Amino acid sequence: MNIFDTQTLTDTLTVISKSYVMNELTDTPSTVEGFVTNSELNDESKFHFHSLSQFKRGDYISIDGSYYLVTGDVIAHRGFKYKSVVEYCNGFFELTEEQRIKVGTDAVGRPIYKTEIVVIGQSPIIATYRDMKLTEDSITTASKNLIITMQDNLSNRTNFQVNATVSLFGRSYKVIDSEVAKVGLLQLRVTTEDVMLPVK
Repeated sequence: MNIFDTQTLTDTLTVISKSYVMNELTDTPSTVEGFVTNSELNDESKFHFHSLSQFKRGDYISIDGSYYLVTGDVIAHRGFKYKSVVEYCNGFFELTEEQRIKVGTDAVGRPIYKTEIVVIGQSPIIATYRDMKLTEDSITTASKNLIITMQDNLSNRTNFQVNATVSLFGRSYKVIDSEVAKVGLLQLRVTTEDVMLPVK
């Protein structure tokens, strides 16, 4: 008798699994049953996520109060389950839009509006340091580049086009490249010439 048959392993996985929220900040959040194991040791915080339910690259999962983006391939049933690498999201991009807000009326009763930038959502990201370039003109400036990895969806494609301005870690960055590097993942290259770190 084989004590490690698929049914036994499936039953064991079901017992040790717990419920995780997936894609929490989107219009269609869901839950997935699974468990987390350690990945290889490196500079980034990575885990392996295992589940009997299907999930895909680009999903992000809430683990112990933090978001982790699925960055690895999710091959259908590696043995008897789905498994992939999830990486810690070390930042957020805010999704904003201009809204006209009524602030009162004038002397003859006509509405008075003001335009405000309103945060309408957030998108978890993985920001990695790329490089720093020095240019020597009349003034020497340092250009800092970051690579941003995030979920590929219509909202992110719309909001983070080339030349869009984004705020991250207290600095203002400009999107200089946008690409679907892998199915499910949108990758941006952003740059800034802000040389001073923000003072908190």
